[in-house]
Amino acid sequence: MPEEWALDGELTIGDVTRPVTFALEFGGVVDSVVGGRRHAGFEATGTIRRSDFGLDFGAGLLGDVVAIQLDVQFVEPN
Repeated sequence: MPEEWALDGELTIGDVTRPVTFALEFGGVVDSVVGGRRHAGFEATGTIRRSDFGLDFGAGLLGDVVAIQLDVQFVEPN
């Protein structure tokens, strides 16, 4: 069963840096059938507001809220 956490950090777009928090889900660790190295999978999801980063182009045509989804896999080094 997946475990869930919050991932806190800072996101910089252009010259504007803001704190962000993403929901983080740990998908688990598996051994690769090729090479035997372990793989750990994570998914992070969240939203940001374009206006928080000074991105106002396309106002009225583009929404302000942007959804972000990251699917990340880490592979054990040799």
